Amino acid sequence: TLHQLGLLKPLSFVQWLVTNRCHFRCAYCEASAGEARPDELNTREAEALIDDLALLRTRLLFSGGEPLMREDLPHLIRYAHDKAVPVGLVSNGFLVPSLWPRLREVPWFLFFTSLDGPADYHDGIRAPGSFDRVMRSLELFARHQTPVLLVNTVVHQDNLALLPVLHEHLRAHVPTVRWHLTPVMAVGRNRQAAYRLDADNLRELAMFVRQFDRAGGLRVAWGESHSYLQPLLGAGGGKPFFCGAGLTRCSIMPDGSVVGCHQAYDPTLTEGNIRQQSFSHIWRHGFARFRPRDLPAVCAGCAQAPACGGGCWAEMQIRGHCWKPILDLDAGNADGTNLL
Repeated sequence: TLHQLGLLKPLSFVQWLVTNRCHFRCAYCEASAGEARPDELNTREAEALIDDLALLRTRLLFSGGEPLMREDLPHLIRYAHDKAVPVGLVSNGFLVPSLWPRLREVPWFLFFTSLDGPADYHDGIRAPGSFDRVMRSLELFARHQTPVLLVNTVVHQDNLALLPVLHEHLRAHVPTVRWHLTPVMAVGRNRQAAYRLDADNLRELAMFVRQFDRAGGLRVAWGESHSYLQPLLGAGGGKPFFCGAGLTRCSIMPDGSVVGCHQAYDPTLTEGNIRQQSFSHIWRHGFARFRPRDLPAVCAGCAQAPACGGGCWAEMQIRGHCWKPILDLDAGNADGTNLL
């Protein structure tokens, strides 16, 4: 396998959804976050997990839900730092300014947050003042010399036309961030695909990515799970795509279940639970469905397959195909949009 050949780093990072709790109820939340689950890992179990990650010499990305709503998170952040486990944070940013005295105590390798659009639109979806809190959070982590600052925008039909306004704001106020544009996926609260994009929307988004990238002053790219679209649409650099789910990264759910990718979470896709086995054991002996990863049958004959490697694993589980059949309308697929 690629691991045995030494061609891949064994484990780049682990994303741990520390809680399902969140004060927002975004309509397209992939985690369907809201109330905390009754079976979430307790502090002692979390410490044992961090001890195990320290032995693997990997990085830990705290996410959720909204991870900062977990009361013991400041302790777990410090605990991970003391165990020499590099930490990153995926947060909606709302609580960052008020908790900054604790958050600033450790170095961070990454801060990942979200903006739905310009201030009025973002605040209408989240809460009044939330846009300004995200911007303040980015400023704080930037001053803290956090190496990677990521802003993700989940793109759907309601906010597609607002992207140029948001681009100008980010470019003017936080030009050091990386801005990822991620087409909405039919997961979580958006499982019925109410916010879905069609082929024309996707081409318009590709035009924006090219336009923003050429404008300079701000690094703009497809969201990680959709960067396989780069060679298809000629936007965002055209670099080969690699999905690391189950190969170089994985996720841990709030109850301790280990999965290759939380975006397509399904109990049948669980590799194990750290309450029954150590994470390191699960990582070394699970994930057979990912290792080695053969291209799906639907990819046979696709000229882009060598570059994209089958695209996003989660999207393949959700829809059974990537965006290529939808975009390839010139190849006798006039009804491609129905594949959505």
